Amino acid sequence: MVSNSDVHVLYRDTSALNDAAVELAGRYLSIEERSRRAGLHFEEDRRDFTIAHDLLRRALSRYADVPPTDWQFVSNDYGKPSIGNASAQLRTLSFSLSYTRGCAACAITASTLVGIDVESIDCSREYQCVADRFFSKEEASWLRRCSGDLYSTRFTELWTLKEAFLKAVGIGLSGSLAEASFRFHDGNRIELAAPSSGRRWHFTLFEPTSDVRLAVAVQSIRPRFLFENDDGNEHMPHDASVIAQGSNPHRAC
Repeated sequence: MVSNSDVHVLYRDTSALNDAAVELAGRYLSIEERSRRAGLHFEEDRRDFTIAHDLLRRALSRYADVPPTDWQFVSNDYGKPSIGNASAQLRTLSFSLSYTRGCAACAITASTLVGIDVESIDCSREYQCVADRFFSKEEASWLRRCSGDLYSTRFTELWTLKEAFLKAVGIGLSGSLAEASFRFHDGNRIELAAPSSGRRWHFTLFEPTSDVRLAVAVQSIRPRFLFENDDGNEHMPHDASVIAQGSNPHRAC
């Protein structure tokens, strides 16, 4: 099982995968997952969906004596999934799953809240109207001081942090993006400016590839983040470098 302090983050670059690799990855998917995949319009989305769910199932089987095909999942009213297997020990595992064009990722820990989000950086889009409408005033103002490709990168980093946090608390994008307000300090330190919390939240941000950002949020005192690149085999040998980490400053009295 996973140590209570460990947060395992596993990711896979999907951009260069061929049809054979995607077909192999689909061998563990449930009937329900295959049905959801069939409803996706674009081939790239079906590819990334397949790789993401295969990655999660194989990753979970590293921490429990359960075949990848036998994992069951249930969702809360906001769509947040959790372990649905009958074993109470298995249900202590917490996980979060995300994918974007070209990358899939999951985070796994034990007995605590965790959320992950991965997004591609699109320098061709205009984001300021989105930031003005959905981000906090402080974040929108900070973004206006960024320019060029840096702007798109910083917007994507903020978005992934927000969505990772909202997924961790179990409400996803049904929650307010503005309420989870982040600050960057000294280039590589993250702070959750709001909301306050009775327990400390920790965050980490890194780039699986140059045009992708991945964020993880976990409610833990002293988490140890373990990043691994999945090469499609039954082991995950490569580490990824973190580009920013931080926490919220609020502690319980």
